[in-house]
Amino acid sequence: MSLPFDGFEISGEPLDIRALAASLTDRTAGALASFEGWVRDHNDGRQVDGLDYEIFAPLALAEGAAILDEARQKYKVNAIRAIHRHGMLAIGDCAVWVGVVSAHRDEAFRACRYVIDEVKHRLPIWKKEHYRDGTAEWVNCQHPGTGQEDHAHGDGHSHGHDPAPAFAESDFYARQIRLPEVGEAGQVKLKAARVLIVGAGGLGSPAGLMLAAAGVGTIGIAEFDTLEASNLHRQVLYAAADVGQPKVEMAAKRLKALNPFIDVKIHAAKADAANLPGLFGQYDLVLDCTDNFTTKYLLADAAVLYGVPVVQASIHRFEGQLLTIDPASDGGCLRCLWPAPPPEGLIGNCAEVGVLGVTPGLFGTLQASEALKIILGLPGILNRHLLIMDALSLETRRIARRRDADCPLCGANPTIHALAKPETAAFELDAAALSPQALARYRIVDLREADERSEHPLPQAFHAPFSRFDAANPAFDASRPVLLVCAAGRRSQSAAQQLRAQGWNDVFSLIGGAKSLAHLFHQAAE
Repeated sequence: MSLPFDGFEISGEPLDIRALAASLTDRTAGALASFEGWVRDHNDGRQVDGLDYEIFAPLALAEGAAILDEARQKYKVNAIRAIHRHGMLAIGDCAVWVGVVSAHRDEAFRACRYVIDEVKHRLPIWKKEHYRDGTAEWVNCQHPGTGQEDHAHGDGHSHGHDPAPAFAESDFYARQIRLPEVGEAGQVKLKAARVLIVGAGGLGSPAGLMLAAAGVGTIGIAEFDTLEASNLHRQVLYAAADVGQPKVEMAAKRLKALNPFIDVKIHAAKADAANLPGLFGQYDLVLDCTDNFTTKYLLADAAVLYGVPVVQASIHRFEGQLLTIDPASDGGCLRCLWPAPPPEGLIGNCAEVGVLGVTPGLFGTLQASEALKIILGLPGILNRHLLIMDALSLETRRIARRRDADCPLCGANPTIHALAKPETAAFELDAAALSPQALARYRIVDLREADERSEHPLPQAFHAPFSRFDAANPAFDASRPVLLVCAAGRRSQSAAQQLRAQGWNDVFSLIGGAKSLAHLFHQAAE
């Protein structure tokens, strides 16, 4: 019995479909799957008379053979044959044919789909469309599903012009599965992984997109804020039409739209000592994408206390830092580097000091890369180093980390055994507890910089930017109680502490910043 024909070809002659199928006859096989791509009479609303295919044969033959070899390695097939036309084709001609024989139909179907997708994507093939109006145009052959129509059609195949093209989940990850370090086994690991992203802003946006695209099976998003216009230049999960909407809902919608094969869970709450134990119990890995030291230390502590790794990034202007806190590593925790967080207001966040959108974009992507390395067991995890990068010069430094025996959290004799619950100082006021009448007794001092004040303006406030604040010689007096306000409550807290140390007993800080106070001005105006 002769063996079936096997290989990749280019032909200038019309294809004989019956003869091609017969060439793959194999009585030891149980399945033959084939694909036929035909020339149709229209494209993108224009009537077509025919197609002229041009192929760079030496490269196409070599790449075609490589594609068939890959399919043989990936699937249990007996033989594969693929042939592509070149030259002028008429309406109804078969432009490409792929046939696969295998012992089982599933392997034959999958191998056939793999070959045609790779052929359409990788081979150096161009086509000239000849239109009925007498014009002609060279176009690239596009992979189905990229948003461009292709003239080669076959039954059951998805097309770019379909409103919602159907495709197998394996097709979504085809390029990364090809990596030996990933493979199908690695994709299974990604599918089983559960990752929590705390903060869906400048860091969380790119991190979420990259993890969703990679196929992380369960992604949780913990976020409590609503989207503001000033977020859009760096928080790439969102659109202008989303302003005013809860970020967590918009983020989940965007990730599901990107990858319908994953599960996205919503946690519409601010991460704190009360809810973190429950959240950490639901996930294998946490990404700290927050922008304040209080929450960063809370998440870093939770990593050690609950045994869940945390990938943490921090940015300041054009510089960023990245590290992984892994309780199983000897690289130590955040407190091994810095035992306590810096005073509130000492280091400004994005709203206070500004940020170029690409900086959090870069570090959020690096967080996703770190997470994928952890899930896949790849080398180079930053569990023993701190990475520092300057986005302007692209200079990087790796600082070695080791567990500190005197660390209050993970040292030989730890003194921290539970997450610290937030305590409101006696000089901190909650806007929710203030009425317009109560507010009227305070001299309101706006500590924000000039370029911050247009967002949530406080027209009745005295402006004294924090950058020029001097507790020994403030720009305002104590003739009446003082309420300090900034963007989020951190600089005002720091200033209030300094003033009280100078003997100012009637000075207070507003929790939550100017945003929480704006509604009271509106009520007073009414």
